[in-house]
Amino acid sequence: MDVTRRSFIKWVISAGAVMACPAPMAFAALSDKKGGGKGAIPAGRLESETNTVCHEVRDGMSLPLPAPSLKKDVVIVGGGPSGLGAADELKNENFLLIEKEPHLGGNAYSESWKGVPYSTGAAWDDTEGEPDFAALVKRWNLNWKEIPGNDAAHFNGVWISNFWNGHADNPAIDKLPYGESVKKSFRDFLKEIQDIDIDKNLKALDLKPFSDYFKGRAPELKAYWDGFGKSNWGAPTELSSSYLGIQAARDWFRVPRYTWAGGIGIGSKEVYAQLPEKAKKSILTGAAAYSVRKKGKKVLVSFFHEGKPHTVEAKSVVMCVPKFITRFLVQDLPEDQARAMGAMRYAPYLVYNLCFSRVVTNRGFDNWVPGAKNFTDFIPADWVTYADGGNLKRPQVVTVYAPLNQDQRESILTDAGAKARAKAAVEELLKISPEWLPHLEEVRIYRRGHPIPMSIPGYFTKLQPAARRDFPPIYFGCSDAKGEVSDFFFASLNGIAAAKKAAKHI
Repeated sequence: MDVTRRSFIKWVISAGAVMACPAPMAFAALSDKKGGGKGAIPAGRLESETNTVCHEVRDGMSLPLPAPSLKKDVVIVGGGPSGLGAADELKNENFLLIEKEPHLGGNAYSESWKGVPYSTGAAWDDTEGEPDFAALVKRWNLNWKEIPGNDAAHFNGVWISNFWNGHADNPAIDKLPYGESVKKSFRDFLKEIQDIDIDKNLKALDLKPFSDYFKGRAPELKAYWDGFGKSNWGAPTELSSSYLGIQAARDWFRVPRYTWAGGIGIGSKEVYAQLPEKAKKSILTGAAAYSVRKKGKKVLVSFFHEGKPHTVEAKSVVMCVPKFITRFLVQDLPEDQARAMGAMRYAPYLVYNLCFSRVVTNRGFDNWVPGAKNFTDFIPADWVTYADGGNLKRPQVVTVYAPLNQDQRESILTDAGAKARAKAAVEELLKISPEWLPHLEEVRIYRRGHPIPMSIPGYFTKLQPAARRDFPPIYFGCSDAKGEVSDFFFASLNGIAAAKKAAKHI
């Protein structure tokens, strides 16, 4: 798409995953040539895709099932970090990876503006306490950087840098613009969770909503963690597992976090770049799977590519797509397994990348605004490169995260709905930082309809074990197969593990 400079701020809706299985159709673009008045945020260009195929699969419509036109040892469905991990594991085998989008990366996908890379989803990761994570960093020689400092937070008009570190004696709590009772509430919460043995009490904590730990406490504390949970695992405290919530509140900021300038999507690109050319040629993008079915000892996978249906015959299949899609694609799943997949919940998500002609913020990596109505947090896309400031006249992209409640998904199914939400979020952010507006050149909207598996109570100990159960010769990867939160490394490891099982059928 031609993104030329205009006299007005441009709004771009990227091809996003609100359409779980898009039909192979051309994108439709809309443009409004009218600029806004002084101080206004004008309309601009929109771009989106269709969700026809996935809705047809969901609704049980009959789709063509042509005879196999090619044979492969393994088919990988999905090209996010899980699919890339599976492809790396099978790089010397006769495999085919099919990915519905025109690019790889899934929720770990990055784009760029004026040479500045930015994220459309996943922001950071860490390797602490997970030796397998560290092994993947070494295996792929990932060129990422440690994130300096802790997150900043905005309370009642006051920004507090390095706000949360998991410790009750954190002096940043004293900077809260509230009375002593609120500050005490923050500290008492942290004191309560310090000595909880999450491993010993794993199952009980996983079944318990995180909101239980906020009863009787200051609403400002709960507002902080409602936003944090929605942004990081798709759920406010009432819908969050305490097992995950306590880990996040107590431990996440005590360990080094890492990312690339431009987010975790750069990692997807690095993994792909290391694949041998033969493996790269075994990856087909713009291919939307709609049926995965056993036939004797083989598996038939049907998909659309360039407007035409195709079927590939395989000895085994690795499903690297979310379980809510998998249960519709894979035929004849055991009833309890399909039910577990269907019980998983996924949050709709909008990501807005605000493109500025110069640097407008350099307060911290992740910046939280508890109680904001239209977004949760924002990240300077190049923070790990320019945490010390850098040239303030350089272009800057600020990535704004705007997760929604499940019942709000319908509001972003249209371009107008997504654009209205983006405008409301930008206006709300500019009320906090009005000095940004003169430098804002473009807003890019990335729309995702079901990207984040919500870590609801029971997700880790009940739903995941039932949903990921082997269905030979079909095996299940994806970030929602194992792990407390949707994560680049969990996704990759899950894809690798499933690929190893699939390879036994070769």
